[in-house]
Amino acid sequence: MRKVLLTEPIQPIGMELLQRGFTITIAPDPKPETIRRMIKGFHGLIARNTIIDESIFAEGDCLQVVAAHGAGVDHIDVKAASAYRVLVVNTPGANSLSVAEAVVGLMLAVSRKIVEGDYALRMEKDFYHRDKCIGVGLTGKKLLIIGMGEIGKKLSDICTKGFGMSVYGYDPYVSAEELSLYKVSKITNIDDAIGEMDYISLNCPYSVESHHMINADRMMKMKSSAYLINCARGSLIDEEALYFALKNNVIAGAALDVFQEEPPRYDSPIFTLSNVVVTPHIAAFAKESIDNMSMISAEDIISVLQGDLEKAHIVNKEIL
Repeated sequence: MRKVLLTEPIQPIGMELLQRGFTITIAPDPKPETIRRMIKGFHGLIARNTIIDESIFAEGDCLQVVAAHGAGVDHIDVKAASAYRVLVVNTPGANSLSVAEAVVGLMLAVSRKIVEGDYALRMEKDFYHRDKCIGVGLTGKKLLIIGMGEIGKKLSDICTKGFGMSVYGYDPYVSAEELSLYKVSKITNIDDAIGEMDYISLNCPYSVESHHMINADRMMKMKSSAYLINCARGSLIDEEALYFALKNNVIAGAALDVFQEEPPRYDSPIFTLSNVVVTPHIAAFAKESIDNMSMISAEDIISVLQGDLEKAHIVNKEIL
């Protein structure tokens, strides 16, 4: 019987699908060195956040497919996978609505000072801190969404219909005509638009080209009343520059679900600031989306190992 290795447990719906035809092993921990040591003899691998690099593919003598438990594949060396003739699959769209909802939740949390108020009441027993928790509403504000894929489109829908926001989208791969269907105005140059926005939400993939796309120069162009939200990838933002901008009131606040290094350093200076809301990479962690990701990951592993490639969401199709 063919074998599938999981870097971490997935939801029961995915486990049950896999157990019908494969031997399943869950790694004792998700560290890359553990996966590298175990991978021999396994035909499939489901990787949640573990870095899957060339050394793991080199050890995977039977490996045919690696499934990303999510849409992003930046934790998988796709080039190395292709070199070793291993297919990489992902789960596009499985968590789009959950992430979009989380972005809105973080926008509200940081600009309405919800977390600050919770801490004051719960931990400091200070009801009258409420007078310092005068926040800013979303209704009628300008939002720039960088990355107009499935998440960006769902986010724009929530923000235009639910809050009457004016939404602008930056994405070189999506036309102005398509964006207009979502009542989104296309932006072709971030630097020309960023200074007019009340909220900036990052919802684009990470790549070498997008590394630190929000840097010190761009933060200096933002309004002092603006908020930055990142539920995409931590390395899209220069965290040192962000700390300076937040501490010196260059921008009003930020909400971060992702970090350059994960887990982040718990003594990070960003964590000392009251105008930041942080969460541990949980934007996709709604039961509905986790179930979807687990189910699609399992289905794609099954499809590839059974030779039914047309059903799988293959990233590196060039090796077929």
